[in-house]
Amino acid sequence: MKENNKLPSSGGLRKKLILLCSLLVVAASVAFAIIGILQLRTSARVASETNISQNAAVKQRSQETISDLTYEDMLNTITLAAKSADGEFWTMKHDFTMLALQVQDIFEHPDKYGEREVYPPDPEKAGEYSLQLIFGNKEAAEDPETRVMVRKLANLEPMMTEIVRGNTNYTRDCYIALPNGTSLALDTVANEKFDENGEILPLDPTVRPWYVSAVEAGEFCFTLAVHSYYLEHPEVEYGYPVYVNGELVAVLQGSTMLSVIQNFISDVWVGDNGFSIMVSDEGQLVYSPRKSGELEMVNDMSTDIRDTGNEGLAALIQDALDQDSGLGKVEIDGESYYAAFARMSSIGWTLITFVPQSEVEQPTEALLTEMDKISANASEQYNRSFRRSSLLILIVVLLLIANASVAAVSFSGRITNPIHVMTQRIEDVTGDRFVFKMDDVYRTGDEIEILANTFGHLSDQMEEYLRNILAMTAEKERVGTELALAARIQTDMLPNEFPAFPDRQDFHVYASMTPAKEVGGDFYDFFFVDEDHLALVIADVSGKGIPAAMFMMMAKNMLQTQAMTGRSPQEVLNTVNQLICKNNQEKMFVTVWFGILDLVNGILTAANAGHEYPMLKQPDGPFELIKDKHGFVLGGIDRVRYKEYELHLEPGSKVFVYTDGVSEAQNSGKELFGRDRIIQALNTAMDESPEGILQAVNKAVADFVGEEEQFDDLTMLCIEYRGRAEETQRS
Repeated sequence: MKENNKLPSSGGLRKKLILLCSLLVVAASVAFAIIGILQLRTSARVASETNISQNAAVKQRSQETISDLTYEDMLNTITLAAKSADGEFWTMKHDFTMLALQVQDIFEHPDKYGEREVYPPDPEKAGEYSLQLIFGNKEAAEDPETRVMVRKLANLEPMMTEIVRGNTNYTRDCYIALPNGTSLALDTVANEKFDENGEILPLDPTVRPWYVSAVEAGEFCFTLAVHSYYLEHPEVEYGYPVYVNGELVAVLQGSTMLSVIQNFISDVWVGDNGFSIMVSDEGQLVYSPRKSGELEMVNDMSTDIRDTGNEGLAALIQDALDQDSGLGKVEIDGESYYAAFARMSSIGWTLITFVPQSEVEQPTEALLTEMDKISANASEQYNRSFRRSSLLILIVVLLLIANASVAAVSFSGRITNPIHVMTQRIEDVTGDRFVFKMDDVYRTGDEIEILANTFGHLSDQMEEYLRNILAMTAEKERVGTELALAARIQTDMLPNEFPAFPDRQDFHVYASMTPAKEVGGDFYDFFFVDEDHLALVIADVSGKGIPAAMFMMMAKNMLQTQAMTGRSPQEVLNTVNQLICKNNQEKMFVTVWFGILDLVNGILTAANAGHEYPMLKQPDGPFELIKDKHGFVLGGIDRVRYKEYELHLEPGSKVFVYTDGVSEAQNSGKELFGRDRIIQALNTAMDESPEGILQAVNKAVADFVGEEEQFDDLTMLCIEYRGRAEETQRS
């Protein structure tokens, strides 16, 4: 035994081999640990860089999309508001144009009119609509010719009352002022026209801003806000000069309280913290809700806000004065705003709305904040995962020391492979590619799966955000498609194949309708009542768009149905008017010219429900205006009775009818095309076919209007009566 103890230990080599294997396993384990930690750190770096890239891409895409949508909403809102207000101003201008024509006719043909007594203001009539005679000087009061003329002008009291009563919100009064200082006033404030002694306050209209501006302009014009002569409140006044043979005979006046305009502007939607202003065509601030700062509202409204020293604001105001509508970005009182503007063409003023940039960009900022929170949570989860994974690796290293190198290599692969795959997938999630999907390779049941789930959740949120943006775009395209379909349906409702009756040689008819919007409210029609009678219709429905188009189709069908029963034109209009009034909760109405042509003897029997005058050309003469008997519009009053009349057409006679979109087309100078130009265009092509005549009128209107936007539907119809050959009549 002692001898054996002196021999080398039999386990020494084994220990060395075990030590060598242990060193190899330790080295491999340490290498594996280092590789695993580096992989985790690489994943963290790639995740951080991907998050930064995603945030930048989302921020840019979101800001662009939200800014575009906000700009579009602002422009649509301000454009609709401007058109709404402009419609009211256009109505006032139209009413005063009609009144001016009546005043002109009285001065040109005084013998046609009787005399009505008119009295000075009566305080007992306070609050009532009353016509009052006011003299500006003694000479006018004692002039007998003036007395006679005002009594003839007093015949216009019903029309003046209807102008004021029908536009209660926008038209407060109506005056007819003569150059010698005499005025006919219609309003409800007769009691305000007396001084403290009970004497009538003298009024010299020739020095009032509305009179002076109208005479200088020579046409209908608006003034800036001024104080009412009788009442202590600001108002916008407008004047309309009337001339006879180039001589001024009267100036018409109306006014709108500034508070009405201000209330309308205050109702325009401008977000939570935005506001709207109104600017005159000279750059003066007509209305602003701001109590201080660069857009402060001052009492005299004489300051050009382009002179505030704010170059950006001055440039925006200049763009608004030069353009019909547009967008901009400006800084006001140190705060950045998005701005949209639209002009009211009738008055020449401009509406401008401002929305704070911070409010517009708030949704994007909220989205980025939420993404930052998600990223921070993901980062924190990853850090915890990293610490746990590091501890796990150390434990594995200790275990690997006691196990074979093959087991260590196999185990390291199970740990590092999912991290490699995740790293590659994360590196692919760049730019606009926000898709990261959960895969079986990540289902490790540890922090790697948690990390993969976090990235997958973030990717799903990004996909949902992009789908919402695409859905909003698709909705806009759907609305556009529906409007286009409505326009096609409306076109198909009207006769649109020409020649309409190729087998008939005793007449030739042609018609056209060009809507101002996608769909319009005008319509025409022609159809046989029987073999010898042809019905002709042209009409104009109140309003525009889809409601007007639906009302148009209903009215068209009613007219045709009643005509096919054999009723006369006046009976057709009487019946259709009663049917419309019976269930007309939307208070819509339609003007109609309806005629039935006897193709045997050429007698055209017609009735007019508030429509434009027709124009007739006999074989040997030019086109002339036919001032037929006008009834009230269909749908207005149910007990109206219409009258019909006859036109005797010879072979070669032509009849032209149209809607007010033709006569009231405007050029850049706001001048109406008018009946005289229609007749001139007709007579330049009077030997043409009906189709050639309509083409000539359309070209004349287009040349007159130029680049101006079409305000109303353009609808025309022309028929040429040729008569029947003697041998074919009643064969």
